[in-house]
Amino acid sequence: MAKFGNEIIKIVKADSESFSVKVEFDDGAVIDIPMSHIFEKPKGLAAEILRGGMFAKCFVESGALAWPNGLEFCPDAMRMWAEEKASGRPAQKRRRA
Repeated sequence: MAKFGNEIIKIVKADSESFSVKVEFDDGAVIDIPMSHIFEKPKGLAAEILRGGMFAKCFVESGALAWPNGLEFCPDAMRMWAEEKASGRPAQKRRRA
């Protein structure tokens, strides 16, 4: 079961070749989060990041992963992506409300 309310406190490493970001969460967990599902076929703000060579310019803003162009990712979702990848389970499709 997913725990919500996660916050990222530090970026350890951003790898623009594998499209992954290693972050430290507020509970002390350091997790490498694969983001290739977003950046291999980018659209919108994600495409802008790649065109501008900004992948490694990510930073933490209010506990979330962010980029200078305004793209932000929820730390809870990022942790779920990492856990799904580590377990070998396929990512679940989620519906927007």
